[in-house]
Amino acid sequence: MKDHPVISVIIPSYNSEDTISNCLDSLESQSYAGDFEIIVVDSSNDGTSEMVAAGYPGVKLIHLFHKTDPGTARNLGIEQATGEIIAFTDADCTVKYNWLERMAAAHESLYNVVGGVVGNSMQSNGLVGRAGYMAEFRDFLPETGKQEVRHIPTCNISYKKRIFTEFGMFQGEYYPQEDLVCNYGLRRRGEKILLDPEIQVWHQQRSGLGDFLMHQNRIGKATSRVLKKIPLEGSSIAAHPLLALCLTPFISLVKFMRTVRVFLHRQPRFIKERPMVLPVLALGLVGWAFGFVEGAHVGNCRHQKRQNNLGQNN
Repeated sequence: MKDHPVISVIIPSYNSEDTISNCLDSLESQSYAGDFEIIVVDSSNDGTSEMVAAGYPGVKLIHLFHKTDPGTARNLGIEQATGEIIAFTDADCTVKYNWLERMAAAHESLYNVVGGVVGNSMQSNGLVGRAGYMAEFRDFLPETGKQEVRHIPTCNISYKKRIFTEFGMFQGEYYPQEDLVCNYGLRRRGEKILLDPEIQVWHQQRSGLGDFLMHQNRIGKATSRVLKKIPLEGSSIAAHPLLALCLTPFISLVKFMRTVRVFLHRQPRFIKERPMVLPVLALGLVGWAFGFVEGAHVGNCRHQKRQNNLGQNN
């Protein structure tokens, strides 16, 4: 590599005291020969900020006094970043020792947006953790080949900084699908996204069943809102709340079958070692489907209310 671009790594954080040390340790052990900075944007109330400030003096810490969604936190980090490349990961992730090295190498190509694959952390080896991994990361398994993709989650993606200057930043109101909205907008404007399986992180999932179900419900709700904004698979269903309600069992079944098929093809041992992960996954996807229906209904009601208000004002 002729030049080593400066890289800014941005980590949004909320109540991450139990996980962020592993993340920061993995970043401070990078093999990258160039300069990089680590920016943590934290809105915790559990002592995370104090722990980061005391244990990682080289980290640029932005502490917020109110809970902030990850998209908004990333935007604040971007504003403070000095790097030519902006890389994102999450406070519950650890990155491979050559993560930044591989990121920088991928950016030598014509791609302005590059990212990689997501493995399941050893701390998430229980049934709930495995189900969470299956539900969220089936398209980003380590066995995935190098290819252009529509989307990579913000736990393992990077952008040339000028992308945000030219096209704008994350829309936090779509959490936890704000990265999907961002990447869709970039692709519409002609940007391509490269997935390189050599760029690797490991993600620690939620271990409590209640947390898992609530998160899946939240994702489903955000997904239906996003599909009203961008024309992807399922947009026609999200636009009609009654149809979404009627198709809830079918939606859950389709997601379940697709997910199981991918894992049996690429990581068969993941299921065969712990077959009881399947009913936990199914339960989570039911929660996702109910969230999807709720998001479709709420969004439709808000739209109708706006239309009524416009009618009254005219």
